[in-house]
Amino acid sequence: MQAIIAAVLSALLAIASSSGAAAGDNKRRHRHTDSHAQKYPTASQRQLRNARAYDRGEYFEQDSNAHPVGSRGWWELKERESGDRLRF
Repeated sequence: MQAIIAAVLSALLAIASSSGAAAGDNKRRHRHTDSHAQKYPTASQRQLRNARAYDRGEYFEQDSNAHPVGSRGWWELKERESGDRLRF
């Protein structure tokens, strides 16, 4: 009787641990792919797409309005657009 209970409990434990690990992986992956959306909640889909492309080194629009305000690409493009300023 004790052997049957031990076998059932170990099977339940194995099932619970494997399903929990899979759910944790999905959450981690979802969080990673959606980081730009979390950082810039007011950004449009176009702006998010350009921010992701900028970070990956892919093609992105060379217009600061096409990037979320405050993103790395936005700062770089704003600096380029203000080329008439003197720099020391």
